[in-house]
Amino acid sequence: MTEEVPYQPIHSTNSACKPEEIQSPIEKLATESTQLVSSSPIRQNRRVFAPLNTPLYRRRQTLTILIWWLLPWICLYISLLCLRSSNSYIFYGMIAYIIWMALFRQFTRRGGLRQQWFRRLPWWKWFAGYFPIQLHKTCDLPPDRSYIFGCHPHGIISLGAFGNFSTEATGFENKFPGINLRLLTLSSNFRFPFYDLYLSMLGLCDSSKESCNYILKQGNGNSLMLVLGGAKEALDARPSDEHILTLKNRKGFVKIGLIHGASLVPVFSFGENDLYEQVSNPRGSKIRRWQNYLQKKMGYSLPLFNGRGVFQYAIGFLPNRRPIDTYVGEPIDLPKLEHDKITPDIVDQYHKLYMEALTRLFDTHKAKHGQANATIIYADDDAK
Repeated sequence: MTEEVPYQPIHSTNSACKPEEIQSPIEKLATESTQLVSSSPIRQNRRVFAPLNTPLYRRRQTLTILIWWLLPWICLYISLLCLRSSNSYIFYGMIAYIIWMALFRQFTRRGGLRQQWFRRLPWWKWFAGYFPIQLHKTCDLPPDRSYIFGCHPHGIISLGAFGNFSTEATGFENKFPGINLRLLTLSSNFRFPFYDLYLSMLGLCDSSKESCNYILKQGNGNSLMLVLGGAKEALDARPSDEHILTLKNRKGFVKIGLIHGASLVPVFSFGENDLYEQVSNPRGSKIRRWQNYLQKKMGYSLPLFNGRGVFQYAIGFLPNRRPIDTYVGEPIDLPKLEHDKITPDIVDQYHKLYMEALTRLFDTHKAKHGQANATIIYADDDAK
């Protein structure tokens, strides 16, 4: 398996590199391959193949991402094999598992089956090293309260959120001791047998209101993370200096925070939108109306995206190697209010404070990542 080499962010104006005469062979390989990748082989309709002498550790990182991508389908395939098995124990065991999932399973809405040993596996270091993913702490978060983290942007598949907050690859437990965090995702992601156990062991839970309330009721330190833009925002995920965030009318997380007195924490991942190209689908276009329709019917949006392959960089479903730098901002403390005392004006007040804090976090750090002129555009779900 071969691999591409490090990449300078597309937003950066600094193209300087080491003089050729002082570069090591690996650095020379990186420089030459980066120039090829940066020349946009997709737009030129030609393939750029990975060099054969790629270091083993980079091949291992790519294998990790490939397996991560294919794992739902691997689990489905194993389930089908069990159902076709001539061994009655395997067959009826699989039937019992499916019935239990459909009728009795509760852990996806009850905090999951989080296992720290699983989150600490070296495998996840390889996963994070592929991009690489880095987690940046801007302030302490005392464990004497609960938090609702809002992660932005969604990107195509929220790889930054997964790498930082459902594994310990970037050191969340060391940076924020005492915070017992659950990353929330669509309930449909728990429909595949075995895959539901895998996600739950990483601490993922479904994003229903019931799940949110259960986690926050467990007491101080128990916190959750929502990728607030959701499927709608994925349709705007592409490399750009305009970050379109679907947040204007998404206020349910504020209301949940007020019910439990949980603090709101803005989180922004620079580089998340750079992982894939996406077919042009401006709001109001025919393709965008079709995507919005499917999203309403299925819960999933269908962004027409393109990344890279295993052996070439021009086309494929694997993400491109782009740095993801995730910043955790300062908390916004909310009062704990009775349900009947939470008015729309109060919700709007704290929602506005949250957006201001998110914008401030973005503006403070954007220049470090070659996005000095980048802006956030807040959109709503009804934007066509």
